[in-house]
Amino acid sequence: MLTKERIEKVRHQTRVSTMDAMHALSVAEGDVERAIDGLNNHAHSGNRAIVVTTRDHAQRVAAGLVDVGIWFECEATGAGHWRFAVALGAYARLCELNEALLAQVSSAA
Repeated sequence: MLTKERIEKVRHQTRVSTMDAMHALSVAEGDVERAIDGLNNHAHSGNRAIVVTTRDHAQRVAAGLVDVGIWFECEATGAGHWRFAVALGAYARLCELNEALLAQVSSAA
């Protein structure tokens, strides 16, 4: 069960985004302690990220990740860029997707 109180409790104890807290609670079937344990274990394995500099490219990366079913987090940075983070196991796929999209842009120019 996802409630604001549970989400905030997970966020407070793990320092993750709202989306990560919601995902962890969903996987843990609403159990706050299991969600926290899952996030802590995941945090030790680490996430990997790329930064994209244009809105169009960010939209393409997001669509590509959704199409292949990769769980990701995207946040706007203060510099007007977008940071995409994925689990360690999906990082190679993220880089591959990013390179393919950059090649499309280069060939179109």
